[in-house]
Amino acid sequence: MHKIALVTDTSCDLPPEVRKDHNIFLASMKVHFGEEEYTDQVTITHEEFYRKMAENPDILPRTTQPQAKDFIELYQHMYREGYNTVLSLHISSKMSGTIQAAGVAAEMMKEKEIEIIPVDTGQVGPPLGLFVYLVAEKIRRGESKEKVKNFIGKLARQKDLIFVAFTVNTMEYLVKNGRVGKAKGFAAGLLNIKPILTLDEGEITPYDQVRGTRALQERMTTIILEKMKKCKKPLVYLAWGDDAMKEIVGKIQKTLETEYDRPFQLFQGNVAPTIGCHTGPELFALAVTDLALLEAD
Repeated sequence: MHKIALVTDTSCDLPPEVRKDHNIFLASMKVHFGEEEYTDQVTITHEEFYRKMAENPDILPRTTQPQAKDFIELYQHMYREGYNTVLSLHISSKMSGTIQAAGVAAEMMKEKEIEIIPVDTGQVGPPLGLFVYLVAEKIRRGESKEKVKNFIGKLARQKDLIFVAFTVNTMEYLVKNGRVGKAKGFAAGLLNIKPILTLDEGEITPYDQVRGTRALQERMTTIILEKMKKCKKPLVYLAWGDDAMKEIVGKIQKTLETEYDRPFQLFQGNVAPTIGCHTGPELFALAVTDLALLEAD
């Protein structure tokens, strides 16, 4: 039997129970608070991370990507476990060098009897989680290796199959960490302007802006409802940074459940520390895809 392993990194937002249920392996990034170093989702939890940010407002946390040696250790484990193919799905190359490290490790493993395929998904956070979940479902359904690879190629090329809208209270973290992408110069915080951002070709891009928290909540809800109505079987991901953002997301969830007239699948949870380092704690994200994609050839 051909065994396929699925790997991602800790920039991928996916509920822990979903990741465990689908046997998805993680390559962990490092999170740094000054001189303190933590392994994302190993030695620091989501809750601990956001609490630490609140307690240390003057410290700008940063991240370091997994190294090639980290991927080699992970891939060797899969080789010993009898996997024939490893699909390694990672954060956009425009935001991190993680995919390059995975590629170096794959090259160094070429003599082993295992196929390793690193993939630049062009995604990060909740949309990366949805990408990985869709692929995991294809594997679970017993699809052939070639069909799964073709499906990954489709998701990577047609990035509009997974949509995300997110907001931050300030652009300061994105600017200082060099993750601002095409949103450079976009107003946030000024005159209570609330930015709505998305991903375009693997980069952060302006989508809209409104004034005030209430208008932001209403606009974000409208955007996601419009996307959901274009799906046959919507899968929605609601994610937040700190507890204040969780409250806003809870209100959006109630509106979606009231105004959307069909059942839909829902994932929710904190945005991973790897992402929070670059956005700050005051963020939330809404992502959506169509589970009907799993039934297409």
